[in-house]
Amino acid sequence: MLMRYCCLILITVAAVLAGAQAPYTPPAYLQVLAGKAPLRMLVASRQTMLAWKGEAAVTVVNGLDNKVALAMKAGETLGIARGADGVTSLRKDGANLCAAPKIVRLESKGAIKLWTPTPDVWAVYPAPVLITTLPDGTFSAAAELPLEEYLRDVLPAEVLPSFHPQMMRAQAIVARTYALCKLGRHADEGADVCADVHCQAYGPASRRSKSTEEAVTVTKGLILLHRNKLAEPYYSSCCGGITDDAGYVWGPEYARPYLEGVLDSARNKNPDDVSIAELLGMKDGYCKASSSYRWERRYTAAEVNTLVAKNLPIVTGDPQVKMTVVSDIRVEERTPRGRVSTLRVEGGGASILVFGDQARWLFGSGVPGGDGLWSALFDITITRDAAGKAASYLIRGGGRGHGIGLCQWGAEGRARAGQTFRQILHAYYPGTRLSDEKP
Repeated sequence: MLMRYCCLILITVAAVLAGAQAPYTPPAYLQVLAGKAPLRMLVASRQTMLAWKGEAAVTVVNGLDNKVALAMKAGETLGIARGADGVTSLRKDGANLCAAPKIVRLESKGAIKLWTPTPDVWAVYPAPVLITTLPDGTFSAAAELPLEEYLRDVLPAEVLPSFHPQMMRAQAIVARTYALCKLGRHADEGADVCADVHCQAYGPASRRSKSTEEAVTVTKGLILLHRNKLAEPYYSSCCGGITDDAGYVWGPEYARPYLEGVLDSARNKNPDDVSIAELLGMKDGYCKASSSYRWERRYTAAEVNTLVAKNLPIVTGDPQVKMTVVSDIRVEERTPRGRVSTLRVEGGGASILVFGDQARWLFGSGVPGGDGLWSALFDITITRDAAGKAASYLIRGGGRGHGIGLCQWGAEGRARAGQTFRQILHAYYPGTRLSDEKP
């Protein structure tokens, strides 16, 4: 049974702070790197209610003044919800206990099991867990954990257990640096980074292996720098044999001297001199072992008409755009490394431009996801009937993901070819250095 503390104090604090959300200011990255400040990982986003229980006893603390609110025995369940009267309360067995503080901190010597209604699941996270009431009345939850502990579950989610140790070390350094770059990315929900691919994949502890543990341990504290500042080491699954310039793929605000495309092959050739036909015919890229190194998608004219009619308003952001019969689709412009930067879609007298990765989502659900084209490194061939109408489409492509920075399968190929993690990182991020290397 719950032992109650002074709910009157909680009600007073909640009233004073009504309508105000305590701002989250991320710590300095050097503090997190040194283990003097934790990383906050978003584990539940904008939920209508939450519930939790602990494997061990749980102390419920007001996160604003650090006063104990309630004590829970192991296995007991408590929840938080907003009533029809607009008051947010801590709840047990369907009954309100008392008003909830804006930030609830769950402390325990064991793990916390957290329930979310969307999706309807219980998930286990390390304590402490912080629950924040957002201005719109929804709730977000974040787990606080040391950076190195966070990496122990990021690495197994980002690499295969069969990958080479040197590749894993390179990935560990990239993941560590990336997390530090993104401190406060989800500050509006009281967190630094999230637990999915929007930031970095994060998996259960059961996926840890001797090789991933070794990679995190051996590289502890190592980060990637550019001119004595943190580098922004973006990465993707498979580049298809060539990485790209961030400034061209995502816009000039992302341009960095170390995020310029490189030919991911042992060939001694300037990437500017490689055509899209040559790229898609290239069989010796370092990432050639990936199942997404080369791929094809075939569509009938009817299938493309349906996709365009549904997705064109979404990818252009203009709900008034209408096109039910497509007469032509062609690549209007490419990045210097061959990825599609502008796609022209024509039909019914209209001619519409689709930019960047939106060209990938046009062939899926209209929004980022695995159902679209795997990368923007592709070419389109249209087969026409005797009357000149489009009958079918063949899209040949290479790679999976945005193709910026480190190519995970390419790093694996480089490691198998004898490159060390340092050589791998310098290849994908030219002009950078590791924190233990002299400027």
